[in-house]
Amino acid sequence: MDVDPSQAADLPSIVAGATPGTTLLLAPGTYGIAASLQFLSGGVTFRSSTDIAADVIIDAGYAVNEAIVIAATEVTIAHVTVTHAVDHLIHIYPPGPNVNVTAPVLYGLALVDGGEQFVKVNPIGGQEGWIDDGRLECSTFLLTDEGRPHVESCCGGCYTGGIDAHSTWHWTVRGNRFEGIWCPTGLAEHAIHFWKGARDTLVENNVIIDCARGIGFGLGSGAGERIYPDAPYGGAMLAHYDGIIRNNVIWGDVPSFDTGIELDETRTPRALHNTVVHGAGATGFFSSIDVRFEGSEAELVNNLTARISQRDGATATLASNLEEADLSWFVDAAGLDFHLGAAAAAAIDQGVVDADAGQDIDGEPHTLGGAPDVGADERAR
Repeated sequence: MDVDPSQAADLPSIVAGATPGTTLLLAPGTYGIAASLQFLSGGVTFRSSTDIAADVIIDAGYAVNEAIVIAATEVTIAHVTVTHAVDHLIHIYPPGPNVNVTAPVLYGLALVDGGEQFVKVNPIGGQEGWIDDGRLECSTFLLTDEGRPHVESCCGGCYTGGIDAHSTWHWTVRGNRFEGIWCPTGLAEHAIHFWKGARDTLVENNVIIDCARGIGFGLGSGAGERIYPDAPYGGAMLAHYDGIIRNNVIWGDVPSFDTGIELDETRTPRALHNTVVHGAGATGFFSSIDVRFEGSEAELVNNLTARISQRDGATATLASNLEEADLSWFVDAAGLDFHLGAAAAAAIDQGVVDADAGQDIDGEPHTLGGAPDVGADERAR
């Protein structure tokens, strides 16, 4: 079904009335909306006709709480810009108790200036019904100076983040860019955050620039909202179970940059080949990778960092990680080029082979030299 900007006022009803399997193809232009776009039927696709996100702008005008709501299975949102929601730019949740929403796809999006978490994924409080097997890929998240004053100020003064997902299973977050998610006061949530019993999350090949926190599996007091039928780890109620964080680049050069990768109340995620470094402007920096809280366990392999911390009873298995990375090791850190330069002898060929290494930040294998390089970039030989 073809839609053009002259139908913007009708877009909420067009979306709500879409039948299963419908593709809504949007012509270039700005679509100002006065109500949420609610996807209530399974298998609906919503995308620009040009496959260019900048060509189609869904603008909630800071008058609509949630620009897009997904409450059905196998909904795809692709190649559009979504901006100026009072709360979430995209919110995914079950339509009712004991109903699952599976396989949502968010692809090639530009998500700009959400008032709360840009993408929120959560069950209905106190009820069964989960959101599993989702994908967020090749999208950009940007909080601008103009959008920052619109961030919700509750809950510590900066209630926003990139994607915030509760109790999910088998999600993939791949190839995205997150930038500027911070506030002058208060600590923003992570660019990528899976917790409250999330499981088997794959986070890879993302670039995170000047966000208060990078990637979080779990959070203190965030455990115990989902009971899995196979009772992993003896039925322990954890904030996050297993999962892989690999080949991500995280950089902070703003005062509010706190932690690159945070693993709290988790067992046993693996963080491999991540580059997590910061500039002199990150005056609030705490740790590149932090494993925290009693019972938390993690495996950290081939990460290039400034600092790795374990605290409050947490433990980590470490292999071939580097701390105190020098910014001169990169081609141009000031210009946000974090490929390894010739000066990075301490990182080049200094890693260990790992079956879960994946592809580096450029999609190349970690097999270009005598041994893998440490960090997200495998230097071209």
